[in-house]
Amino acid sequence: MSKLLSIIFKSIVFLLLITLVIPFVVKAAEVDELKRDLENQIRRKQAEIDQHQDKIEETQQKAKTLNNEIYILESQINKIQVQVGQIDLTIQKSDLNIGEIDIQIGLLEDKINQQKALLAEYIRTVAQYDQETLLEVILKNEKFSDFFDEINALESVQEEIHKILGVIQLVKGELGEQRNELEDERKEQYRLKTLQLVQQRSIENIQWRKESILNKTKGEERAYQQLIQGVEEDIVFIKEQLSLLERYNLTLEEAVAHAIFAASKTGVRPAFVLGVLEAESRLGLNVGTGNWKEDMYQCYRGLGYITRAEKEKNAFLQIAQELGLNADTQPVSAEPWYGCGGAMGVAQFMPTTWLAYKDRVAALTGNNPPNPWVHKDAFMAAAIKLSNGGANQRTEIGERTAYAKYLGGSRYQRWVYHSVTSYVINLAANFQREYFD
Repeated sequence: MSKLLSIIFKSIVFLLLITLVIPFVVKAAEVDELKRDLENQIRRKQAEIDQHQDKIEETQQKAKTLNNEIYILESQINKIQVQVGQIDLTIQKSDLNIGEIDIQIGLLEDKINQQKALLAEYIRTVAQYDQETLLEVILKNEKFSDFFDEINALESVQEEIHKILGVIQLVKGELGEQRNELEDERKEQYRLKTLQLVQQRSIENIQWRKESILNKTKGEERAYQQLIQGVEEDIVFIKEQLSLLERYNLTLEEAVAHAIFAASKTGVRPAFVLGVLEAESRLGLNVGTGNWKEDMYQCYRGLGYITRAEKEKNAFLQIAQELGLNADTQPVSAEPWYGCGGAMGVAQFMPTTWLAYKDRVAALTGNNPPNPWVHKDAFMAAAIKLSNGGANQRTEIGERTAYAKYLGGSRYQRWVYHSVTSYVINLAANFQREYFD
């Protein structure tokens, strides 16, 4: 009996492997070729981006003339347009990755179902044995050797059951990893598409700046020199105000003030804090349009994360109660397609994450309880988290790693040199040049 079942089991598995794996191998080869082609195109785009950046830096070293300024702006527009095209290619590659992961998940789910079907057969066999008493088993066999063969067969069936349970457990673990990978991939797509929209706005802003300069100067060099002289005087004034900010609590710009304050307590560069929060919420302009119940609680429950749903719900209700807010009307991030919403305020912290940081935020800001929708508290929470991630080293790799951890938690490695992280590094560099150098 056990040998027959074992042969049947192996035959089924072999046939399934033939019918499922071979088509997938063919498909995987085609996908790999497409991915290689996309990677080559992405590299070519990066070479174009680097060329535009070299031209920009070279021209910035020259005299500040109208022609040079217009050339820089046009080069910046060209560079961003190429970056947008590069993101398109990266999204296409991500689509292929998602397709591959979906196939893997389907195969794993099929494998679990197959194992469950075999398990059911073995359990039915054991149940048949259980319905007979020991005396009945002995009497129905003419020889004692037949009796012992039947006992051995029963033991073999029970061993097969344990093996199948072990296989199911392993496959479930792999399935969980694949689903986490799928969530990461979709999260990456969401970030890329968000970055693409921001870059489109950047092109519009630079185009507006170019047209504004041309309108104000009428294309005349003399008028341009008068214009930039006024701008340079404004920059001197800004720097003077910033130097007085900490000493006299002067506020040139609320966001800059909070960034400087948070940086002074955590060791993180204020420009980097500004860059991160500009990417996360446009310094508080975009704090979400979602509702905790639908976009967070019900979303997590729908995905089967019951414990997480309850923890985030309880944390959010606690925060709302402590701050005297109406939980049902307080906006949070809406549910994206890759996971669930619920992130709060300027720094986009999930409720449980905010509770983990709130005591330290309160100790540094003096606001108790701190409020994730208040800039001073949110900037401090972000700076603490970034400092914990390595941004207090004030090196590029430290800041890259810190923002990667801000995005990906324990699975942060994929984000360290990601284009989204590079964008934040560039934002920070712009803030550094504009306000702090």
